[in-house]
Amino acid sequence: MKEAGLALAATQGAAVGAVQYTNYATKFASFALRLVACTFSVLSNAADIPLYPTGPSADSSFVRFVNGTDAALELTAAGSQAKVQLDAKTPATVFYPVRAKSDIKGQFTQAQSKSAIAATVKAGEFVSVIALADGATLKHVTIGEEPDDFNALKVSLAFYNVSATCVSAALQVVGRNVMLFEKLGVNALTRRMINPVKISVQLLCSEQTVGAPLELGELIAGERYSVFAVPAAGTTRIFIASDAVAR
Repeated sequence: MKEAGLALAATQGAAVGAVQYTNYATKFASFALRLVACTFSVLSNAADIPLYPTGPSADSSFVRFVNGTDAALELTAAGSQAKVQLDAKTPATVFYPVRAKSDIKGQFTQAQSKSAIAATVKAGEFVSVIALADGATLKHVTIGEEPDDFNALKVSLAFYNVSATCVSAALQVVGRNVMLFEKLGVNALTRRMINPVKISVQLLCSEQTVGAPLELGELIAGERYSVFAVPAAGTTRIFIASDAVAR
């Protein structure tokens, strides 16, 4: 009788354990689905963490977020409320693959200023959502491109101008009478191939020198980079960011 009681207790214990395991598995699956449904994933220093569900590669689009202000700001995901800091050291995220025509939503926050993000990307498009200071408030500009350039022996360099005070922007190679880019309008971009050499560039607005030269550093052949011209305390400044794509 004692052995039968022990066997029954063991059977009941196993049944309870199975129910508990099933409940745990159900809860875990539900949590995983909610996590996948989030618009953003938690980021740390723009690490290669997928932000969005992706479709077939032929239908993929790409999006990144850029801090074009003079101070650190916070990017918050819609839905999940996941947050990431963008500052002078890490002004831009990598490009994250997203489904074409998917809605990209979130919010930039800096002190008491906020700018709601709502963007849609076309198939094959690379979109940059750039946060900008607008007096005491915060806004953003969305610029997309559909690059088709690649050369394993060259560097692909883009120039974004989102400074309203720099009507005709240009980048000149320091120490040489060579223009990398000329006559770029506001809220526009252009791209070209250059040799993988170490150079510095000077910003010109309407053919006038603005700010200090920017050293581009070691540019790697086959890679893509962007120089951004952004508003800064009544003038315009420039900085460089990698166009790396999340893997």
